[in-house]
Amino acid sequence: MVDNAISFLSRARRVVAARAMLRPHPCWRMGIERLAFNFLFMHRRILWELLKTPCVIKWFDGLRIYVYPGNEISRAVFLTGLYEPNEFFWLNKALESGNTFIDIGANMGLYSLFAARKVGPSGLVIAIEPSSRDFERLRSHVELNRLTNVRLLQIAASDRKGEARLLVAPDEKAGHNTLGYFGYDRVAPKAIETVRLERVDDVVRLAGLQKVDFVKLDVEGAEFRVLQGAQDTLRLSHPTILLELSDRTLRHQSCHSEQIWNFLTREGYRMYGFNGETGLPVPAKRKTYFDSENLIAIHNTSEESQATPISVTET
Repeated sequence: MVDNAISFLSRARRVVAARAMLRPHPCWRMGIERLAFNFLFMHRRILWELLKTPCVIKWFDGLRIYVYPGNEISRAVFLTGLYEPNEFFWLNKALESGNTFIDIGANMGLYSLFAARKVGPSGLVIAIEPSSRDFERLRSHVELNRLTNVRLLQIAASDRKGEARLLVAPDEKAGHNTLGYFGYDRVAPKAIETVRLERVDDVVRLAGLQKVDFVKLDVEGAEFRVLQGAQDTLRLSHPTILLELSDRTLRHQSCHSEQIWNFLTREGYRMYGFNGETGLPVPAKRKTYFDSENLIAIHNTSEESQATPISVTET
């Protein structure tokens, strides 16, 4: 029985690795893997239900990652090899060797790992994650992959220095940690931590960075405050920003998506979203309510000089 389980685990890991392909997936959403039904998928799903301890699987570009039983991000990657595949497909085209990438709300570190591989030894990734649980997973992933171009900061980015209360979500909703309150009623805090707040501008200054090329921003409702604390960086470096807009979480921190849209527009940015039919970036439409959508903000001065999302085509 034990030998059969080990053999099953080995086969499932190979299947997951084989499915981790960089291509657009139109209309991808967390949990959509539950709709899949085929023999190999059912093997992975059965094994996932049996998994009791973390295990290591192969992912993109030779990276290895831990998958944690009960964790929603781990579940998506384990069952399909994918997590936010349209965003990663675009990043694979846009990131270049030597770039500086700041991952704000790094969680277990998938974006940080991917960016570290793309920017190479001459580039730099700064990964910011306040939750103790997820910061340790982030650290473990950096160490597992022996990445020397990643700096880890256990802080929460905001518009001021100080301290704040962080609600830590249960593992099955680990991407919902927030400084406000959860956007979904069915999510209740597993723990409450006091975390240190820092401005992105101060992080950039203390790190001695001359330029920031990309920022990924996913902080469950604190996005506007983070941007307010990064105004110098935005004006000096014009970094391309991948950010989540979610009015259901923004409202718990007295903000809304229109404030963010107007702020970025005033700073010279144009907004792009991921097309539902192709999975590729297209000019975004302003809406009164955004429901957990990822957008790309590109500065007007950068659109011609970088690999813009509009020119990305599948290879």
